[in-house]
Amino acid sequence: MNHPDYDFQIITRHLYDIDAFQILDALRDKYKSYNEKTPHDSRSMEFLDVEEEVLMEFLTEQGIDASFHQKRRNYIIPSNSNLFNSYLGYKILTIDLYKIERLLSYQSTLFLGNYYASKGNFTGLVEYLVYNFVKARLLPFEHERLEKIVNWLERNTTFEPYAEKSISSAPQGTTPIPKFRVKDGFVSILYEKFKYYFAEEERPLLFDLLDKGEINGQICFHGNANQLAELFKRLRYNIRIEVKTLKDLTEWIIKHFRISTSSQDVQDLKFVTINQVLRKADKEAKKGKRILEEIVPFIVEGQRKQDPPN
Repeated sequence: MNHPDYDFQIITRHLYDIDAFQILDALRDKYKSYNEKTPHDSRSMEFLDVEEEVLMEFLTEQGIDASFHQKRRNYIIPSNSNLFNSYLGYKILTIDLYKIERLLSYQSTLFLGNYYASKGNFTGLVEYLVYNFVKARLLPFEHERLEKIVNWLERNTTFEPYAEKSISSAPQGTTPIPKFRVKDGFVSILYEKFKYYFAEEERPLLFDLLDKGEINGQICFHGNANQLAELFKRLRYNIRIEVKTLKDLTEWIIKHFRISTSSQDVQDLKFVTINQVLRKADKEAKKGKRILEEIVPFIVEGQRKQDPPN
């Protein structure tokens, strides 16, 4: 049963996410503290109000409820957005100095590509755009942040995204690949984002399911059936999972998941409901209701690699 008006109140945020409102708030705190300590060298904070106005306009243009996200102070900038580059720079300016390199490694794996850099050129984006952005906005005695960027670049200049392995390339006689499999290198990333839709005690089972493709029993997704199915539909046409047919995917979903609606009732999933979402665009979760778009982008029907459905 679908509940299109189901509204998530939880904030799903990883330490290394580019959460725009969180970053703006961190910048305000940073400049306020600096100005209080060094009134002779105070820095204007008006640009932060301008940045927030631009962000609100961007969200509105995308058909996203800007006021809702502004109130919650939570919106994760997807890496295929042209706002991503500057907010990555702002994140580097606000995150713990000693976690900058881990931030860059995490984002390099998720990077989808945008107008300024192709999907495989995250290091170029960092070296030629983000580095200069950060350098122009450093406070005195913050140059160690640039050193952290350069250290990361020196180690990762030839960094390549995870290598995808084809099912057909598996040598004969090896252990068969399960009916459902998350692509190599993506299990941990998907788990870190997806786990917030499950009770804490069920998260180990979620990891096992994503890692091994099978578990005994079911886990409860806190959301709507069409949100769950549409996520796995995106995972499939973005080539993040391997599953032979939509029928196989439907059976796998209803075998391993139940849903908890807004009324907290736990319900079994129906084959026809999940199958329709996977096969019909008009049954998909709509913009603003889709989950995890920051790591699994939505692609319009007709441009998807797995079209037509099978």
